[in-house]
Amino acid sequence: MKRRLITASLLSACALFLPSSRAVAQGETGRIVGTITGAESRLPIQGVRVTLLGTQLTVTTNPDGRYVLAGVMPGLHRIRTSAIGYTPVIIDSIPVRAGQTATADISLKHQTVQLEQIVVTGYGSLAKRDVTGAIGQVSAAEIKQQPVTNAIDAIKGRIPGVDIVSTGNKPGDGVRVRIRGQRSLKASNDPLYVLDGIPMAGGIGDLNPSDIESIEVLKDASATAIYGSRGANGVVLVTSTKGRAGNTRTTYDTYAGANTVLRKVEVFGPERYAAYKREAYRNPNTSAALYKCGGVVSQTDCPEGDALTFYQEEIAAMKAGTSTDWQNLITRQGSQVNHQLSITGGNDRNQFAVSGNLLKQIGTTLAQDYDRKSMRVNYEGQARDRFRVGGSALLVRSYQSLGRGDGLYSEALADTPLSMPYDSLGRLVFKPTADAQRDNPLSDVQNWKNDNLRTRVFGTLFATVNLADGLDYRANFGPDLTFNRNGTFIGAQTQSKQGAGTDQSIRDQKTFDYTLDNFITYKKALGSAHKVDATLLYSIENQSFEETFGSSQNLPYESAGYYNLGAGAIVSGISSQISQWALQSYMARLNYTLLDKYLLTLTTRVDGSSRLAEGNKYATFPSIALGWRVLDDAAGQRFGPVSSMKLRGSYGTTGNTSVDPYQTQGSLNRTSYAYGSTAAFGYQPGSLANPDLRWERTATFDGGADFGLFDGRLSGTMDYYRANTTDLLLDRALPPSTGYSSITQNVGATRNTGIELSLSATTLEGWHGIRWTNDITFAHNKNEIVSLNGGKVDDPGNNWFIGYPINNPNTNSDNHLWRDYKFNGIWQTADSALARSFGRKPGEIRIVDQDTVGCTTPGTCGNGKFNNDDRVILGNTYPVWTGGYSTRVDYRSFDLSVQAITRQRFMLRNDLIRDASLAGRYNSIAEDFWTPTNPSNTAPRPDKNTENPYFSGARGYQDGSFVKIRNITLGTAVPTRFLSSIGAQSMRIYVTAQNPFLFTSANVLDPESQTGNGV
Repeated sequence: MKRRLITASLLSACALFLPSSRAVAQGETGRIVGTITGAESRLPIQGVRVTLLGTQLTVTTNPDGRYVLAGVMPGLHRIRTSAIGYTPVIIDSIPVRAGQTATADISLKHQTVQLEQIVVTGYGSLAKRDVTGAIGQVSAAEIKQQPVTNAIDAIKGRIPGVDIVSTGNKPGDGVRVRIRGQRSLKASNDPLYVLDGIPMAGGIGDLNPSDIESIEVLKDASATAIYGSRGANGVVLVTSTKGRAGNTRTTYDTYAGANTVLRKVEVFGPERYAAYKREAYRNPNTSAALYKCGGVVSQTDCPEGDALTFYQEEIAAMKAGTSTDWQNLITRQGSQVNHQLSITGGNDRNQFAVSGNLLKQIGTTLAQDYDRKSMRVNYEGQARDRFRVGGSALLVRSYQSLGRGDGLYSEALADTPLSMPYDSLGRLVFKPTADAQRDNPLSDVQNWKNDNLRTRVFGTLFATVNLADGLDYRANFGPDLTFNRNGTFIGAQTQSKQGAGTDQSIRDQKTFDYTLDNFITYKKALGSAHKVDATLLYSIENQSFEETFGSSQNLPYESAGYYNLGAGAIVSGISSQISQWALQSYMARLNYTLLDKYLLTLTTRVDGSSRLAEGNKYATFPSIALGWRVLDDAAGQRFGPVSSMKLRGSYGTTGNTSVDPYQTQGSLNRTSYAYGSTAAFGYQPGSLANPDLRWERTATFDGGADFGLFDGRLSGTMDYYRANTTDLLLDRALPPSTGYSSITQNVGATRNTGIELSLSATTLEGWHGIRWTNDITFAHNKNEIVSLNGGKVDDPGNNWFIGYPINNPNTNSDNHLWRDYKFNGIWQTADSALARSFGRKPGEIRIVDQDTVGCTTPGTCGNGKFNNDDRVILGNTYPVWTGGYSTRVDYRSFDLSVQAITRQRFMLRNDLIRDASLAGRYNSIAEDFWTPTNPSNTAPRPDKNTENPYFSGARGYQDGSFVKIRNITLGTAVPTRFLSSIGAQSMRIYVTAQNPFLFTSANVLDPESQTGNGV
């Protein structure tokens, strides 16, 4: 379940400098030292790179802003500073004498970096002031600010239009990312992930967040068209950390913390449970085992009625005054420990980076843990003056233990509190009561295993050749090999098996993917008026997938678990499969700048996929984007407080590789025929071939502006977009005479429109030594179905309706549209006659009779019954708007940061309420249920014989709006005078709280999950 993480006493960024070997005697050289401070704040600046020009000597300032350039030859020297957010400074003619120290203090000014920073655009990079597309960026500092296992989770709330929610709440679970809404009804809506230029299937969950330099998100067609058929759902570009010229730098980063349950489900305690169960047996709708005292149904408690109602174990517990909180019993205080060691260094020709990471999570639910070990190596070198090579390798091995998963928590919530988990000798009791269907959830903890072992090797190799001035050729090769093994074991003493033997299985999967890119880039300033940046690409990608599965039942000994399937008395399943596909691509892109003011980007990509049949394999995806720097502070242009302004617009198409391998071909299904007592196997047609399937296409218009005010103290972006997706894959029904039920065709269309806003402000700079920054993001997206396989005709079976958002019925982790009966309270005694006309009684759930909505004369309209026509669209899980807020305050060596996210005006379904049986057999979420003396209008009267109350599905729909404080971090830099004894340059200690506060009116564990259950 969702966790609150609090970490304390954490040591971060302990950087050690290894001594360099110099042949020059110390007395023959001198030193340059100094302090670097902010021009506005006059505070020391940490992390400024100071380079002695003409040499390879580079150092970085410590938390006190101090730097030391040692081993400097006598003479006049020049130094240069480099720091993100500050204007570079070059100091000339610094005299250095042998055996002496020269001092050069430097004051740095903030620069307008929002429009000047470098942005990775895919197959290259641009200054942000030259970007014409909609691209969001998050830096390494922002990613490392939060103790998350999945790096993409760290950008939640930081880029408008990027909606991120957790797919589960167990350690090691991933996240679901949607960029500017959903487009496809049946195909994947996941974005494309690219690590250092190579596509990374399945997201970046295997990548350690500390190994990331930056994350860029490409959102509009101008930015994503370079990826053609793979960019329809947006692109996430990840740049990993690399070595830098200078002294070898060793950094150790660690944190440790405790996890607690964010919220607990309030279920009936022992007294209220007893009252609820008695009421279930008193209900006159119950035909048997009524609660009687003296042989007569009684509203008064008595031993005779209790004996007819409760199990003997429950009666004993009531007499002894004992009870069990099963929810407490299966949860615990979790923990999280992370260790990161990295070594970087190099010179002007060769740079390297090596890192290792150990992560251990112990979940807040028993038997749920996660362990990840990773190592990454990166090297880049200048082999010759015009030839540069490099590569990286990532090795990850992770182990995730899920136990019974969410089912364990659900079982614990349903168990009676009037029972005990252990007997008088401390032994686990499998059946706490005589109820044959209720078991001890702790038995599932011990005897139910579901383990995922994952090994991944991801590599990149590149070579770059400078062919002429501004003309470069580059080749990228990226192999990606992944092994997944899932092992499950369900012992006899579990809720599932009820003592009837065991179930065990193993599923092995292997995926091998490789990408080979060949591209030429040409960058040239043609005089003072023209600037050209052109790219030509040829790319191939190939992927193969293999799977083997085996299962058996009834092991003679349970200690083997899932490791000895052959020992099972029954071999219940053996299967294997293989699939392969390939993609061939050509791409051309031109970035053109006129007069350093007018911007043009033209892109065309052609993709050919082996998944499609001849005639439809290839598709072309063009785009165009225009930009106009109306005001440019770098060129001295201003208008009042507005220091910079760029307008941009784009239009283009992208595609979706939404067709499964071999889907265009017909399939055969194996079947058996009986010839007397002999079975003969054969094959029959399974699916109909369709060689006409083609790409899903998305055409997107985007209009936006980037701006800066007050010398960059306030900056931001605004965007409006409209994306139309056509040729959606849908199943069209076929006449029974064809022998097939349906065929997949390109017949549907959807639309996404939205607005996005981001603001960054330096609220205070230098006021009493304080620097205060604030960032705000806002996004609104409207998703709607435009047409389906029958044109503008609804498809109620899949909950697809024209003009409404997409419903994804086959996955719990995606968005849903809720269509159900509308809850209208509880039938009251005064409404008995009307209730009878609908076949209902007081105390039962009442829904809205849609036939009478708007009727002014009761009794003259409506069909007098509830049926499927009374189901209406209640809402959906798409928020009307999302937002994020982060703030940071720096004072001398101290820093405090807070981040919050919000999702507003969406509907979730609380299945703990919706599925509450109120039959007296199971415990239930604590509700104010109806009785003749307590005419509640929220929960029905308990009924022993009705485990699923009529229209129970109408309950539990709630507004899921929430505000969550995701992170609070307080840190301080340790003064350098305390670090000299261990040879460290810098050290930072911090304490952080992850998900400490949640504000919502929804009665759920965590509204961020799709159903709101959080279990």
